[in-house]
Amino acid sequence: MEASIIIPTYNRRDTLKRVLNRLFNQTFPKDAYEVIVIDDGSTDNTGAMVKKLSAACSFKYLWQEKKGPAAARNYGLSKAQGEVIIFIDSDVIVGPDFIEEHLSYHKKYDRVIVRAPVIRTQNRDNPIGERMKLTDLSSAFFATGNTSVKKSFLFQAGPFDEDFKEYGWEDLEMGERLRKLGLSVKTNKRAVGYHYQKRLRLADLSRLCAKEETRGRTAVIFYRKHPTSTVKYMTQINFFFFFLDWLLSVGNLMNTSWGKKFLIYLDKNNCHLLLSFFMKIIAQHSYIEGIKEALKKNNKE
Repeated sequence: MEASIIIPTYNRRDTLKRVLNRLFNQTFPKDAYEVIVIDDGSTDNTGAMVKKLSAACSFKYLWQEKKGPAAARNYGLSKAQGEVIIFIDSDVIVGPDFIEEHLSYHKKYDRVIVRAPVIRTQNRDNPIGERMKLTDLSSAFFATGNTSVKKSFLFQAGPFDEDFKEYGWEDLEMGERLRKLGLSVKTNKRAVGYHYQKRLRLADLSRLCAKEETRGRTAVIFYRKHPTSTVKYMTQINFFFFFLDWLLSVGNLMNTSWGKKFLIYLDKNNCHLLLSFFMKIIAQHSYIEGIKEALKKNNKE
């Protein structure tokens, strides 16, 4: 078995179905790779959907009580037989030569992490052809949205840290340990993944803010484990970002009656770009609040 594709998932049944159908129809030899889905306690009948699929390659569906993506990836790794582990998210849809492209770089280079682009798209049915945007660029050393590394290096680095029980940063924390092993990063632009994200609407704001607040709390866990200037900048745990957040939230306009009416106006009139811009500013504030909450809690302890 040359490769194992590990996909943790939670309540993404319909998108996951499209992701898996793409992976089952790859140009890479079907007997040389496996797909492993770890269901992290989904409540949307993901398991029933999976049972109806017909996989041409080796396929494993694992279920666990909700423990978070770190524990899910560790569970998948414990069952993986491939020499190379490819990580993607359960809402990332790939092309037919995706596995072939990842493996080609591991055959060409030694001691590498293969990083590939993740392009955001709102077209779940036919995302191929979506163009790269500035907002799609990433300099992350190791991010599990679309990356691969030999299993032997993951075992040397140790398992994903299950202190990360909530959303965010567990993959970048693993990246810091892989960095210390002396691995380098090679980017293969042809192994592209298309990250499906539905268009943001005002109704999504509370969910988005809750997610970002969670990511702020896990950022503090990450920084406590790796208190370096790189991680401090990466997580925005510093005065500059706190001050910038204060500037952007002066007057707390979005919580005023005027601000709420403005957001409702943008939503009703389909001003998607402007609405998305303001929602991301509000969500960023929730992220900083999550950081401050975790720092305050740690100081008390």
